[in-house]
Amino acid sequence: MNVISTCLTGTATILTCKKIAQSFSENIYELSSIRRNWSPDYAANIKERIDRIMNQYFTQESLSDHLDNHGKFYGLMVAALKDVSVFRAELKVDFRHDKDFLKKTLDNLGYDDYFSEAKNGDHFSLYKMMATFKRNMTPELQQIIQARGIDKNLINRLLAYKERLSDLKNCFDVSQGKDQLEADLKHEINSIYAEIKDICRIASAYYEFDPMQHDKFRFYHVMINLKKNAYEMV
Repeated sequence: MNVISTCLTGTATILTCKKIAQSFSENIYELSSIRRNWSPDYAANIKERIDRIMNQYFTQESLSDHLDNHGKFYGLMVAALKDVSVFRAELKVDFRHDKDFLKKTLDNLGYDDYFSEAKNGDHFSLYKMMATFKRNMTPELQQIIQARGIDKNLINRLLAYKERLSDLKNCFDVSQGKDQLEADLKHEINSIYAEIKDICRIASAYYEFDPMQHDKFRFYHVMINLKKNAYEMV
């Protein structure tokens, strides 16, 4: 058995996919009404592919160990996303009368390219956004922004996230990882990950006004609660 044991976030990714695939299957008769290829057979196929990967490459011990160690990364990701969101809100308030500056700054700091995917659970997008933020937050830009009211401590925290996340950057997107996974396995996990993210995007919109169902299709929310649901998945 070629046990996956070197990428904590890779483990969390496949477990999150499994949990969301189960929710998708449980709601497939309702969801099939909004997407032509969404059928019970399609839902069952995704579950089977995930189970095949987990049975072949994971052990219950490896899954449990990774979940035990993953809590600190959840905390870091939550903190980064909170600061990113607060900074964006403050910037929109402070520069609401300077639309050109606001648009250019949000673009330069990575919001246009990465913010939407990052807040929807794409960890590699979060890392890339923090790297872009640090690269393009010049002393001159920082001075202009701080003069309008944003606290320097918030900016300093945002500038530090690239390094704090760097140890995991190769695991954030399985296709980018350097975790000794075989090429075929990487391709299969990444294919499932992409499909589950697309399911989340559509299903979460469908359940926008049903909070309980909506949360089942928020990738990051499901990942945050992995430990709580660990024993029903492994």
